[in-house]
Amino acid sequence: MAYKHPLKGSSGIVIAGAGMTGAYLYRLLSLQGEKVDIYDTSNRSACGLSPCAWGTSVGFYELVAKCGLLPEDYLFQRPGYVWMNNYKISANLMTFDKPRLIKDLLGGARIHRKPLDVSRYTRVIDATGTSRAFLPPIENDLLLPCIQYKVQTPHHFENRIHLRGVGYAWCFPLSQTEYHMGCGNLRESPYQLLRSTGWFNHQKLKTVCGCTAKIRLTGAEQAQPFVTKAAPLGIWGVGEAVGCVAPLAGDGIVPGMRSVQILLRNWNNPEAYTTEMLREFAWMEKERRVVDKLLTGRNPGPTDARILKANSRRMGMHIRSKDAIALLKHLR
Repeated sequence: MAYKHPLKGSSGIVIAGAGMTGAYLYRLLSLQGEKVDIYDTSNRSACGLSPCAWGTSVGFYELVAKCGLLPEDYLFQRPGYVWMNNYKISANLMTFDKPRLIKDLLGGARIHRKPLDVSRYTRVIDATGTSRAFLPPIENDLLLPCIQYKVQTPHHFENRIHLRGVGYAWCFPLSQTEYHMGCGNLRESPYQLLRSTGWFNHQKLKTVCGCTAKIRLTGAEQAQPFVTKAAPLGIWGVGEAVGCVAPLAGDGIVPGMRSVQILLRNWNNPEAYTTEMLREFAWMEKERRVVDKLLTGRNPGPTDARILKANSRRMGMHIRSKDAIALLKHLR
């Protein structure tokens, strides 16, 4: 079913960024008959994405269905649990075919690779992720360096997250023989931490592709402004460009898609857009405070554990209070 929103015949729309958020917005606008141009830089990674991020969680089904696609067509694995260090936690996490989904969202759209001249358009949407190419720089921006690999191996790995040093490594199953492995860390080398897990020690493991990237952990509150007046109808940010990534968990797929829905509901009202964005993602500010505390080496306490526990429920994860404190200590 197409998403309805009050465009009132607007024209001259351009989206900067053809990643998950930009592609999702492009499809929803196109379904309403809007003519939309989309720009992106060339990407040299094997899958065409950076970062690739094959994992997602609660809300993915509903958001994909809203643009007329079948979510189950893109799902790889849905284990129902995740190992976080030595704790087995029930979790509504899943892996999905992100390259295929983005391709279907774009529907054969022509991606312009030349520099974008914003003066040619009445409305510009900045979906450029950490680049935030058309909005003002963020003060105290927090970017997480990460490294990611797609691997093949006959060895069976479970769904795993290994926390350490204000960051974590992950191993997510894509099939019976393929996995997405990666690591992001603010304190030590992501490469060294990932290797220390031992996941790469199996002789028959083959690396299919790999890339490096950064993930914005700033949170929406500190990523303002979301809208500027540099174009006739403004430059509007969505997704990671405006901090829609969980500072503790690093998940941005569902928050980015939610930001698109909020944009469409407030298409002609930047003040209402900002207000709803801040209300929707207020929980990120609490997570950011926990991250700042961990970066200074302070011990996490009961309040921090409650924040981790409460926000983990967004992803269908059920963490006991004592386990939440223990896990935060691994991140200190």
